[in-house]
Amino acid sequence: MIKNDFEKDLSIDIENLDVEATLQPELFFKYASLAKEAREKYDLAKMKLNITEAELARKIRERPRAFGVVKITESSIKEAAIVHPEYRTAYKKMVKARSESDLLYRAQEAMDQRKRMLELLVQLHGREYFSGPSIPHTPEQFWSQIKKKKGEKTHAKMIKRRGKKRKRCD
Repeated sequence: MIKNDFEKDLSIDIENLDVEATLQPELFFKYASLAKEAREKYDLAKMKLNITEAELARKIRERPRAFGVVKITESSIKEAAIVHPEYRTAYKKMVKARSESDLLYRAQEAMDQRKRMLELLVQLHGREYFSGPSIPHTPEQFWSQIKKKKGEKTHAKMIKRRGKKRKRCD
């Protein structure tokens, strides 16, 4: 999954709620399918790890000295298998597959939250929330507008004061 694609898919264009609502099932299905595939990869990687461990345990039992095992016990066989490069490679693949599966599961949950957000935005639209005067929606826009208004008022007051002083002097 590419992060930029997910961020783009997660965003909502409030000017086109009808289009966004129409695309929502398709987006949800896309991420649900990706999550399912990632879960399958994880399950296969986990199975491969178990098979690798079992094969290594069998090989260690057959030739314990070749793997550095002096006394054959279940714990010494397991320890020898875990430090073997084949096991570590399979384990890394399993961890990567689990991580991707978890991430895509969260992406699927985010798409479900997106659906809920669309429902709320449609309700707000129905209550004419977006039909009023334009109010800045980001803190930066809000504060720049406040500063601009204060600056205009302050500037106007200064001009009035200067005008009064000039009249007194004349």
